[in-house]
Amino acid sequence: MKKRIFDLTRDDVNQMKRADIVDCIRRSEGRTLMVENVVSAEPPFDLVSGAEIAAGFGADMITLNCLDVFEPKGNVNGASNHGVKDHFTIDELKQLSGRLVGCNLEPVPQGFTEIALGRSVTPQTIEKVVELGLHYIMLTGNPGMLVSQETILDAIKLVREISQDIVIIAGKMHGGGIGNDYQLDIIEQFAQAGADIVMFPAPYTTPGVTPDLAFKMMSEVHKHGLLGLLAIGTSQEGASESYIEQVALASKGAGADIVHIGDGGYGGLAVPENIIRMGVTIRGRRHQFKRMVNRR
Repeated sequence: MKKRIFDLTRDDVNQMKRADIVDCIRRSEGRTLMVENVVSAEPPFDLVSGAEIAAGFGADMITLNCLDVFEPKGNVNGASNHGVKDHFTIDELKQLSGRLVGCNLEPVPQGFTEIALGRSVTPQTIEKVVELGLHYIMLTGNPGMLVSQETILDAIKLVREISQDIVIIAGKMHGGGIGNDYQLDIIEQFAQAGADIVMFPAPYTTPGVTPDLAFKMMSEVHKHGLLGLLAIGTSQEGASESYIEQVALASKGAGADIVHIGDGGYGGLAVPENIIRMGVTIRGRRHQFKRMVNRR
């Protein structure tokens, strides 16, 4: 399949394997937009899923945050008022969005119990993600989860032991409870362990992450044959559109293959106008509006 990510149809997405996804993102030349969605929250609009909203505003990849894989569902806003069921299944989210859909799993340290088992990295949760048919696993940490680059490295190895086909995204978009960890020498170990995409904070999102530092991060990632993702994971996804534009431009200029916008806006999503602004900035109106419309 020789398509760019913003040209994919639902049928294309349904046929893609790990190598296809990686090649498609690389082919898209820094114009891939990932949108994160807290599925346990009620979306900002009634009767539609967060994944549908993300797709409608231009997402290429939709990351389900706070998903308990043992109770996998996306909540619905206004279900009782309209007499409909209160959630969507993962199959429904994939079908309705027509996008690449993955989830966060958190490689918390041994003995850490302040997280639902279905959200943490274990052999059982990884097997469940594969069973659910999700396209990728993002190994990262929400605030307070004590996730480190070392626990992420161990998680990459475990995921790859269980599945050779699922795409692995690994890294930190903020401190995650133990400080911002930007050591670049671990990237080679991530590559050897089987990661496909490495994530770091986008410029201007955490203290000291300048465009120059982001460029060094992405250069090191690419040196080892991996794809790079720069993320807004600091609730600045709810900042002004002009801020979003600056981050998107700086991220693409630094070499990011994927630009990510987090879920800290309304109802488990970024501010919708900011999703659009990010997409327009990295790929222009033509491809952004096409991506917003096409879910066939």
